[in-house]
Amino acid sequence: MKRKRRKKTRIGSSFLALALLAGMAAGEKKPKVSEAHGLIAVTVFREPGFALPGADLTLAAFPVEPGSKHKLKGVSDARGEYVFRIPVEARKYSVGVSAKGLISQEKVLAAEGEQRFDVTFLLAAESKH
Repeated sequence: MKRKRRKKTRIGSSFLALALLAGMAAGEKKPKVSEAHGLIAVTVFREPGFALPGADLTLAAFPVEPGSKHKLKGVSDARGEYVFRIPVEARKYSVGVSAKGLISQEKVLAAEGEQRFDVTFLLAAESKH
């Protein structure tokens, strides 16, 4: 007995073409244009120089503009790093870091333009006196 062969169909490619046509008929949306920004990249270490994951970070801008967020918060990743996006206008920023059992620190920097600003912290253990 001979078996009948089934004809192979390509449903996936037909579906993709149909989806593209439907998208074109619905009207194309313009891609979102990203605003210009700068970066403040923070890296946190603990003595004797190991990366510190899980450190709490704060970024405060001053002077404060009406309607803007005054403080941004973040947590360092497994490599002790975190990056804040900032507007390109000239402004001063206060970057703070804290972690349980370590002495908190804060640094101030002036930033403007589409640049990357690197801030590094080395946190020491709190004394147990």
